[in-house]
Amino acid sequence: MVYVLHLRVVFAVFILLAVQQVTWTQNINTAFQRSFYAVLNSTNIGNNTSNNTSNDSIVIECSPAEKAYLSHYQLFLREMINNTFPTNYSEQLNSINDTLNKYSDGEVRTLAFLSEIYLQKGIMEYVADKQRDAILSFFKAYRYWQKSESEHPKLISNLKLTGIFNLLMSNMPQPYNRWAGWIGYGGDSERGFAALNAYLEANGKKIAYKQDAIIHLAFSYLKFDVSDKEIEKLILDSQASQLTPLAQFALTRCAFKIRKPSLATPWFADSTTQTFLPMLYLKGKYQVLSFDKKAEKTLLEYIKKNTSGQFVADAHRYLSWHYFLTDATDNYHQQQKIISKLKAYPTWEDKQANYENSLDNKLHKTLLQSRILFDAGKYKDAIDTLTVHQASIKGPAQNIELQYRLGRCYQMIDQKARAIFHYSEAIKMGDDDQRYFAPYAALFTAELYLEENPVTAKFYLDEAKRLNNGEHLTDITRRIDLLQQQFEQ
Repeated sequence: MVYVLHLRVVFAVFILLAVQQVTWTQNINTAFQRSFYAVLNSTNIGNNTSNNTSNDSIVIECSPAEKAYLSHYQLFLREMINNTFPTNYSEQLNSINDTLNKYSDGEVRTLAFLSEIYLQKGIMEYVADKQRDAILSFFKAYRYWQKSESEHPKLISNLKLTGIFNLLMSNMPQPYNRWAGWIGYGGDSERGFAALNAYLEANGKKIAYKQDAIIHLAFSYLKFDVSDKEIEKLILDSQASQLTPLAQFALTRCAFKIRKPSLATPWFADSTTQTFLPMLYLKGKYQVLSFDKKAEKTLLEYIKKNTSGQFVADAHRYLSWHYFLTDATDNYHQQQKIISKLKAYPTWEDKQANYENSLDNKLHKTLLQSRILFDAGKYKDAIDTLTVHQASIKGPAQNIELQYRLGRCYQMIDQKARAIFHYSEAIKMGDDDQRYFAPYAALFTAELYLEENPVTAKFYLDEAKRLNNGEHLTDITRRIDLLQQQFEQ
């Protein structure tokens, strides 16, 4: 869904007012700026399993309030990268809260600091399956943000919070989204993206805030619906910047999302991948998509070094694809067994790897090659692979995937008629198949007809609803709801 950022000019004016009013953010060489950048640039976090979060060498020059905020930010990054909930967290949080409240009279950012800290707390709790605690933390964060907006309306830090809360509140699944609106907790995705873009624009010359803005905007682009052009623009605009490994990681995942992983190749330098393991994982993934023989060595190195469990199942999945395509059958089956025996699948990529590994469907070389080419953005090569080797496709299970993948490729190169033809073939076979191919084919067909033939588009939307009884049920339902809203406008 393409979001037109109508509020960009309004926010530009807002920023000018904020810059004039809040002068403490203008000095790019402040102790806080240097310390904040050091926290974001701390590549050893990903390789350090210690729960000790006191790193005075990073934040010693800051004011007590700034130091308290940064200590929680560092703790949050360590938890998210290492997938380990911090020990003695309640005591650490109480100490941080006490410090912020003690110095609140002389620090206009206190409420914004507290809002972001409770947002981070909620995310950590959600990841750790403490969902009741997470809800309470998000509620506290929301109230602190509202108070900060009320008491300090020109504070630039509020832009980031405005963006995050609008995106979170507007993208809750129904009926929760509707209920939240009834009690005054509604959100607006356009305003959310506009605020995060404005936050980035306002901090273009402040190295730490700029990194922070890129990271938040990139992760929002990963999580929520926005046009591929917006994502590509952020990646290209950021390539000239000296980015922290964490920012590189977020943008590289965005490049994978829009099927342009080659945009991230400048960030696959050995110096980064050896010090920040998540980038080593993405490098190996890119090498598989490029049919590079070095993929095996890279992914095995990542798996060996990783201690957090994050992306390990997915690394094994991509490694299994590499072995399958190179006819290393024994190694391929070994990877499958390893995936099934892992004790944790912490990321959605890991969960998808485990799910695909549990299916009875056997991989087909042509279909897998086309899938890899599609994910690499090589749509015409994928079409050639499918058409040249179409005779090897046997049975309804393989044929429905063939038609779906041809439809996707033709849609991506803007050949709508051919895309609709192949989607229609996939839809015809959907009644006897509970995978995602038919409902997605119907959904994409509805999108293709939406502007020129709304009646036909509504028919295919209903088909998507009818066929949506298997894989990716929640995501397909969410996309159906978004498309339904366009009919109702």
